[in-house]
Amino acid sequence: MVPLARTLFSPRKLHRALLLAGLALYSLASAQSAAGSSAQATQSAATAKPASIFDQIWGSAVLYKAESRFLTSFAFQGLLHLQDDQGWSDRGDFGTRDRPESVRWGDFEVRRMRLGFKSKLMDGKGRLDGLIDVNANFNQFYGRMNILFFEYAFSDALTVGFGKRKAYFSLEHTISSREILTVERALLTNALFTSRYTGIWASGKAGQFQWDVAGYAGDDEREFTTFHGGALIQAGLGYDLKEATGLDRASINFDYQKATADTSVKGNTFEGSPVPYLFESAMSLNSTWEKGPWGFYTDILHGHGRGSQGDVSGIILMPAFYATKNLQFVGRYQYALGENDGLRLASRYDRLATGITDNGHGGEYHGFYLGANYYIYGHKLKLMTGLEFVTLSGGGHGGSYNGWSWSSALRMYF
Repeated sequence: MVPLARTLFSPRKLHRALLLAGLALYSLASAQSAAGSSAQATQSAATAKPASIFDQIWGSAVLYKAESRFLTSFAFQGLLHLQDDQGWSDRGDFGTRDRPESVRWGDFEVRRMRLGFKSKLMDGKGRLDGLIDVNANFNQFYGRMNILFFEYAFSDALTVGFGKRKAYFSLEHTISSREILTVERALLTNALFTSRYTGIWASGKAGQFQWDVAGYAGDDEREFTTFHGGALIQAGLGYDLKEATGLDRASINFDYQKATADTSVKGNTFEGSPVPYLFESAMSLNSTWEKGPWGFYTDILHGHGRGSQGDVSGIILMPAFYATKNLQFVGRYQYALGENDGLRLASRYDRLATGITDNGHGGEYHGFYLGANYYIYGHKLKLMTGLEFVTLSGGGHGGSYNGWSWSSALRMYF
């Protein structure tokens, strides 16, 4: 395939494209709103549900909504995730303060900050969404294109899409960062995750079965693919056990992904050399079980390493319980094994300890997490905190690690 010139996807042109797409949809929304009937614009006071202050604030992001028509809804969207971490280990203390100043507001890390739009098209069957990452220091506002894709649902049995999005894989990365129950995802979950790619995908339901397939160009770039990378293929099959078990929610899912040798997790349009993805293939067998205030989530993971990267395997067990309507307690245990010291401590935050040996590599990992989430306005506005103890042993140069970390976070999105 003939490579595309990088200039076609420059940040300035991409930023302009996102802006123009949003303005075009907003203009269409305004025109349709002006032409819409008064019946669609008003609601009987007798049947209207009183809106809370949170409903009013978050509702202001919705600029247009209709029962049908080509443009069914249009809204701004964004998120802001702030967090702080303090850590203590046998290799030294560490924390958010050790992260680069460019990603912090004082002592708080700007974990994620994104802005964009979302829309429903074609009587709600179509979807066009776009998001950009915003830099924390604002010196250069635009960071990268996070997503920009179109999807169309022909029926419950078939939805197709194309564009750029996150390559979903495993339990924790299938759940949006907006709704994850722990401050950070598990070590092995992040090790096997790829990135955000340009591609095509399809998903659907058939009875109790759910399926999805996706194919991506394998270069993770700031905007769309430059076709300088390989390819990434993913497939998933799940079964809904809600009716069989009588639970509020129950499912078991199997995810598989295959990556070619030149697939990257940091491509040509970033500073520095491209960073290759270290695994030829990966698998995840995960499940979800919820009843009333209780939840229990599991994931069994395996990655087949490429070259000197050893194979890795592990398990994640995550119970959760709502003590009140707003207060949830969450636990997580993770265990992982890596051949040839194929595991590595998380770069956020354990690897910040100054006395780390063998670059944080090891062969056996345990992680114990206990946290609490307070939902002010559901997942749209919440406070999170968690205490975690991790241990890594088996480093090739006598390396080992035992450390505690206490993380707190403010998460909001609209």
